[in-house]
Amino acid sequence: MIEMQGVTYYQLNSSTTSIPTHDGASGDFIDGFYGVDGTLEYLIWRLDLTLAGTAAVTTDVSSLISKFKLVIDGEILIDWVSGFAPAASTTIPGRFGYFINQIGGRALQVPMATTGTGVDMYIAIPVGIVLQGTPRFEITYGFYDANLTQGASVSGVSGSSTFWARFNANTQRSTRVVSATSFTHGANLTEQVVVRVPQMAGGYVLDAVSIQNASDDDDGFGDDGIRALALSQFSMPISLQRWANNELGNSIMTVNPTFGGAAATAGNGETAQTYHTDCPGILNVPLYGLRAGDLTMMVSNGGDGDTRLYHPVLTAPMQGVQASAPVQTASVTGNTQKSILARTESDN
Repeated sequence: MIEMQGVTYYQLNSSTTSIPTHDGASGDFIDGFYGVDGTLEYLIWRLDLTLAGTAAVTTDVSSLISKFKLVIDGEILIDWVSGFAPAASTTIPGRFGYFINQIGGRALQVPMATTGTGVDMYIAIPVGIVLQGTPRFEITYGFYDANLTQGASVSGVSGSSTFWARFNANTQRSTRVVSATSFTHGANLTEQVVVRVPQMAGGYVLDAVSIQNASDDDDGFGDDGIRALALSQFSMPISLQRWANNELGNSIMTVNPTFGGAAATAGNGETAQTYHTDCPGILNVPLYGLRAGDLTMMVSNGGDGDTRLYHPVLTAPMQGVQASAPVQTASVTGNTQKSILARTESDN
């Protein structure tokens, strides 16, 4: 098959039932459908919701995503779970949105008033795979109670969950998120954590590990922070880790309709994204393309015991890129590893 050069978009599937609810957690939802051939750079997930009752939106809707698994033709490509439900009325960015933005994707919600009833978010999940022969998608996901971050008085949620494909023949890297390793930490201890990473053919390397804890408003790390044995002879405090991934450069962006009051002025949370220097409860640690294999870390824990999840993020050069026929005069290069490393080099 000849794939047209450049970027194209294709709507894959839409559901009006696989959405959050206002009366408790919802899911697991399983959306199964057939796709089309092409080099899949991003799977774009749109959550387009309408809130009934009195809305009081405090952060983006990705805060409600409790799990997400992407399987194509029987191969697990993304397997992510949340470590904890968001606190009621939190303004902390959603964990899934934070995670996707940190690994080279793009999760953005349309700014809105806190009392607005229309929620519209796009989550572009980096994949990097050549699809052939009528590929089969199986996507499993779930949500926390919408009342937690969309308003305690919301009395109903309607709308749709839609998946789009962005095809790009210039995609350079494949991205895989493997199942998390869990570890129960003791109070005031520094413990060795071995993050399990499967052997994968195709030149996969470790570009990051995402660490979550069982709290929405605190990291719970001890003063000595985290040491990845392959990267440092010394423990690195959490603030240094946030410098390394450039969170301290205001690189975390989300909606916060409560910011700036009611006036619709420039920079107001109702009309623009807001910036953060951390996302308590989740931390992305860059690993600079370590050779794939089990990752050993020394992790300092604070005064409370905590169970953490460690999600490895791997990338590899694209395999089996199809021949292309020129159509567009400008190219867009898809490279997840480059996006992750760019955060460690400048104020991107």
